Amino acid sequence: QYSLIRDVVSALRRHRMHEQQFSHPPLLVLSNLGLPQMHVKLVAGMFQGMFPTLNVHRVNLNSIRRCLLLTLDSESQLLEFRH
Repeated sequence: QYSLIRDVVSALRRHRMHEQQFSHPPLLVLSNLGLPQMHVKLVAGMFQGMFPTLNVHRVNLNSIRRCLLLTLDSESQLLEFRH
C-alpha cells in the first residue's frame, strides 16, 4: 500500500511543504535491522547507501527536517517504512 504525495498534502490541515525541506538528507533510523541474517544486512546496507551519512557530532540539528524510520518485524518479516 502506498500514497501519493499530492494525496498526503491535500489531506493535511496545514501545508508545511517548502523547497528547502528536501535539500538536506533525512535522519535514517534503523530499528531491528542488526540481525545476522544475510537478507537483513542487505536491506540495511541498501537503505544506508541511498542516503549520505551524517556526522552526529557536527550536524546542525536545525538543518534536519525529515526522519526516515525503518523497522523490521522479526516474526512476520515485514518492513515498516515511515518518512
